[in-house]
Amino acid sequence: MTEDAGIGAMEWLRTRLRRHLSELVRLAAPVICSRTGILLLMTVDFATLGRAGADETAAYALGGSIFLFLMVTGIGLMHGSMVVTTHRLGEGRDLEAGATWRRTVPLGIMLGGLLTLITFFSHEFFLLAGMEEILAYEASRVSWLLGLGLIPTMIFVSSSLFLEALQRPVPVMIIIALANGINLGLDPILVFGTGPIPALGADGAAIATSIARTFMGIATIAYVWWLGDRERFGIRQAADRDLKGAWLARLWQGSREQRNYGYASGLAYGLESLSFAMMQIYAGWMGATASAVFGLGMNLTALLFMGASGLATATAVRVGIAHGRRDLADRTLAGFTGFGVTLLLMGIFCATMYFETDWVAAFYTSDPILLPVLLPAIVIIGFVMLGDGAQIVMSNANRAAADPWFATYLNFASYLCVQIPLGYYLGIHLERGVLGLFEAILIASGVSLTLLMGRWIFLCRRGFARTA
Repeated sequence: MTEDAGIGAMEWLRTRLRRHLSELVRLAAPVICSRTGILLLMTVDFATLGRAGADETAAYALGGSIFLFLMVTGIGLMHGSMVVTTHRLGEGRDLEAGATWRRTVPLGIMLGGLLTLITFFSHEFFLLAGMEEILAYEASRVSWLLGLGLIPTMIFVSSSLFLEALQRPVPVMIIIALANGINLGLDPILVFGTGPIPALGADGAAIATSIARTFMGIATIAYVWWLGDRERFGIRQAADRDLKGAWLARLWQGSREQRNYGYASGLAYGLESLSFAMMQIYAGWMGATASAVFGLGMNLTALLFMGASGLATATAVRVGIAHGRRDLADRTLAGFTGFGVTLLLMGIFCATMYFETDWVAAFYTSDPILLPVLLPAIVIIGFVMLGDGAQIVMSNANRAAADPWFATYLNFASYLCVQIPLGYYLGIHLERGVLGLFEAILIASGVSLTLLMGRWIFLCRRGFARTA
């Protein structure tokens, strides 16, 4: 390579890197706020219940674990719509990008209904998992009440993923902020009671959150329907008119590509969230205090994870658009830029958990029984975020590069084959309790990140040899 060619390459790298950083931050900042806002609903519930006692917190933590598993799996199943939308935008096919949204909404409604039905069997599941009868009953009621918000949540996801793929995340952020205001106002009223409203405890927190999620679903779909440039994307056109058969058959046929991506990401998200749900079951075997502490710790983990999730979404958009243009160098740079920024953000979180442990714990509870166990768990959670945050970014980058299934296989290896048995070994067999559970999560996240990074490097070297 000549000196001039080297200078040209460096200038290209600097220009593209600045653009990726600018676009990543511009898109990720509101997406992070949105993702954090989704979890902040349950965070406020936990913070409110943390003042109501360990029993109410334990019931909400256990019941919420089923809801989170179903919600995260559902989000993963719908994530294919974002990948396909970004590919169509990169190819300059805006009308087909809009058609993806029109397919996603009814699919989301059907999926939400199925997930809601599953929550009706949570009581039997908790009993089979070895929970005490009273805890199983209280937790199952929380699962049912949270489950009422699954259909509007899937409607919200269908529209928010579309808007984020269009790189318009700010309206989503505003809607979630309003939903959190609703939840914040309802929580103390329904949890502790006021006037004619009785104290509902964990049930009240679940009802408040489901009301807020219903608002989110209605508001987002209304925003897309009245989008300023809706004609450009054919928002109000009938989808798949060129396909033959009944409406449901046309919907199923037209959504084949996004469902393929969705099956892969849904299974991956489901496997990961299932492994965390199993950790909550282990904590339940240890008693109400352990269950409550693990629930609080997992909510903190999930809340911080939303920062990485926002960066993962922004990275997937940048990678997906570059992939649609068949620009390998730009696709590679987009993935590594997202990875680097994520490590920086997670490093800040890790330092905060280490140096400001008391302050973080005080946000959740002042209970003298919970605090001694929660404080050391928070320190471990800080280090968990480094691996867990980076792995979700690389997972999304791989899928946006038309490699949907390999990340799923790696998630299976990391979380089901490593985390679940290791959690039992460290937490129960070695009697390390809740700390052993978080140590298992830390190790599994490191394994996942190592494998996913290796796969990403392989994809960068291979180029466009294979598509989904």
